[in-house]
Amino acid sequence: MSVRLEMRSISKHFLGVQALSDVDLTVDTGQILALVGENGAGKSTLIKVLSGAVQPDAGEILIDGSPVHIRIPHDAEPHGIATIYQELNLFPALSVTENLLFNRYPKRGRYAIDWRAARAEARRFLAQLGVHVDVDQAVGQLSVAQRQMLEIAKALHRETRILVLDEPTAVLGGADVENLIALVKSLRDRDVAVIFISHRLSEIFGFADHYAVLRDGRLTGAGFVADIDHDRLVSMMVGRDLGHLVKSARRPSGDVVLQVEGLTRHGVLSDINLTLHRGEVLGVAGLRGAGRTELARALFGADPIDGGRVTVKGRVMHAKSPNQAVRTGVGLVPEDRGSQGLFRALSTAENIPLVRLAATGAWRANPRADRRLAEAYVDRLRIRLPDVGAPVGTLSGGNQQKVVLAKWLEADVSVLILDEPTRGIDVGAKREIYEIVDELCERGVGVILISSELPEVLAMSDRILVMHQGRIAAEVDRDKATEEVLMRYAVGPGASVH
Repeated sequence: MSVRLEMRSISKHFLGVQALSDVDLTVDTGQILALVGENGAGKSTLIKVLSGAVQPDAGEILIDGSPVHIRIPHDAEPHGIATIYQELNLFPALSVTENLLFNRYPKRGRYAIDWRAARAEARRFLAQLGVHVDVDQAVGQLSVAQRQMLEIAKALHRETRILVLDEPTAVLGGADVENLIALVKSLRDRDVAVIFISHRLSEIFGFADHYAVLRDGRLTGAGFVADIDHDRLVSMMVGRDLGHLVKSARRPSGDVVLQVEGLTRHGVLSDINLTLHRGEVLGVAGLRGAGRTELARALFGADPIDGGRVTVKGRVMHAKSPNQAVRTGVGLVPEDRGSQGLFRALSTAENIPLVRLAATGAWRANPRADRRLAEAYVDRLRIRLPDVGAPVGTLSGGNQQKVVLAKWLEADVSVLILDEPTRGIDVGAKREIYEIVDELCERGVGVILISSELPEVLAMSDRILVMHQGRIAAEVDRDKATEEVLMRYAVGPGASVH
């Protein structure tokens, strides 16, 4: 294989932090390189340097052996570089054809677009990649997995030679992950060099050729994936041995803090019944679309319900808004922390007191006290950031999630719902978040843990509910729960589990 991309001695310093220190990265033609590291390790900064979004303080980039200068993102495309972030760059109101061929439509005559030829080209190209979607359908109507694959197809149609995928499977599950990985593997035959960023290490061992590990802005390891195992890779990432995820100690059950009876939302949730005790973690498992997030939103007052009763610490809750739910003692760490869990433009010091202020109605700001409070949580939760006054949107995903949890620790709620609390977060930060959950339970908070990662549900939960098509299909005690048992209920009656 020939070397397609070299990044030599890349360094970047900003906001009082050395984000990258003398990093070297090499990717061959037709090779899949897994770029891994904890949140805040420098992965995002490195790919932003490659894409032209960030200018390095030192270092150079070579493509096919020749130095290139990528000063702005517009400079990347002529060099065959495409970066696909978690926030996809598609036009939801336009069709698949219009997105795929945007600004490169076949013409009829001098000015008119030949839409028949455009649709034919879209069908041909997508079929070639094994992407099966209606080329006339609006992109906004596609599933997340279909949009991901369309984004990759769009990049390839523009003759991309270096493709960067930033957590492409973070919001996918099951067959969607398998289909996307199959598409990425097929890029070897097209001589595309792929940089694949993922916190799901099990995926990497399934298809990546090489790995590179960043820790604290430095390259701590690189080589063939076949020559390393999971534990050694994790050790390179975090600088310490985390061991395997083991079951938490069984927690003693306290009084009932949450009782749900017959909760119904037409077409979404049907006759949901559950109880949650003080200091208990109630896991909620199920396939994507089973109604888990919808249950969380209904309990938090974010979505209306059509029937049923919710009781918190013996008092019937009539929450028709999140603000009312908070005042009743119910909190939610949402699945999308970026847009629903934080004010990204505000600082950590401004975000942490917000829920407590909303619950008490005391909106008077006290910047000095808020700063002291934030600094205490930064030390307590090991939040990595340049300063508590920096915008929270500049933090890594794991550190943003810790800020969200700090907000609820400060709010002192009785019930906390965690919806995918470790999605897109590295193994080190995951372990720290599990410790925060244990701390919440010790304080007597009842926790509902919704997660697509079955090992996480099995390890953290005292009891587990399995949802299927908006209903609770089963309640399983932790001692009887296995991945196979949970999946059998999750897929529903009559389906087989492989």
